Amino acid sequence: MAAGDIHPDFVTVLSLLDSTAALRHAAEVVHRRLGADLAAGAERVGDDETVEVRAVVGGRTEQLNGLVVAPQIGLGGQATVLRRTVAVPDYCASRAITHDFDDPVRAEGLRAVMAAPVVRAHRLYGVLYAARRSVEPWADRDRQELLMLARQTAVAMEVADGAREMTEVAVYSERQRLAVRLHDSVGATLFGLRAALMSVEALLPEGPARERLRVAVEQAKHATTELRSQTRSLYDTPADKGLAITIRGDCRDFAARAGVAADLVVLGELPRLDTARSEALLKVAREALLNVEKHAGAHSVLVSMYATDDGVVLTVADDGAVSLPGPPDDRGPDDRGLGLSGLAERLERVGGRMTFAANEEGGSTLRAWVPTPTADPPAGP
Repeated sequence: MAAGDIHPDFVTVLSLLDSTAALRHAAEVVHRRLGADLAAGAERVGDDETVEVRAVVGGRTEQLNGLVVAPQIGLGGQATVLRRTVAVPDYCASRAITHDFDDPVRAEGLRAVMAAPVVRAHRLYGVLYAARRSVEPWADRDRQELLMLARQTAVAMEVADGAREMTEVAVYSERQRLAVRLHDSVGATLFGLRAALMSVEALLPEGPARERLRVAVEQAKHATTELRSQTRSLYDTPADKGLAITIRGDCRDFAARAGVAADLVVLGELPRLDTARSEALLKVAREALLNVEKHAGAHSVLVSMYATDDGVVLTVADDGAVSLPGPPDDRGPDDRGLGLSGLAERLERVGGRMTFAANEEGGSTLRAWVPTPTADPPAGP
């Protein structure tokens, strides 16, 4: 979906960078544009694509708020499984759906109800609902309109997820930098202070002065131990953020060393990878940055990471010269360089693959994919 295809109603919400705000805005748009008596948005809350209603517009009660809808249950659960708009002219009388939620639907006086999945790139973000308090079938244009609004809501929620992930990566990265600075500065000072106190203590005869110094040595030791514990807590990061944080640090070091702007973009949440696959992607990122530094003459580099249905993709794109001309299959081992050849073999050992191609606008892009531990490699390059 191109940027020009985004309806003006959704331009503002893209800047909010909050998935719940995007969902509420979408419900307001559905309420207005479809002339619905009630509109609602549910957000995905479980790995099994369970959703929870978090935004209701036009409601008379609070019974729909917080409603948890599992796959295949009710109209929304059916929409998540079928991945299309589903509708009924009279909810409580319909034989096409389960009736787990008849009580809150009756409390709202709802009859005709329609639901569309909020999906982008096969990922479910939630469900949009439109409802009327009269019995009447939904027109095809209503179904199409709701589905279009759901797709644009998915774009906004994807942007929000990416922004949240990048914020978390940035926060943990700064925590690590602070931990290192504290260790190198305050830690070194405490170590030197304790050593000095111990040397003076050794020179003094037994007595009150030496006893006071002994207490000071113990206090310095305690402070060192506490600092070590606190810096370790600052430095530790969640397993699913560690790879992105490390690559972000590599980009920062590369920019300082090479004088070339380098950024990391994480698109949405990343699944947790095992050690072998994480190390393979990390090696790819570092070797690609080194390759750009040595051969590309680039002005900027963009490293991106995102999840697919079956794995994680890492790309390194630059705007310099194409240092390794031609597609990988047309080059011999000597042309590819031992570094990239070795990376390709390492990726293959963990079920992954790598491609390298020239960009139409100049520069080149290296793309590496590794499967999640439970995924099977997809067909094709």
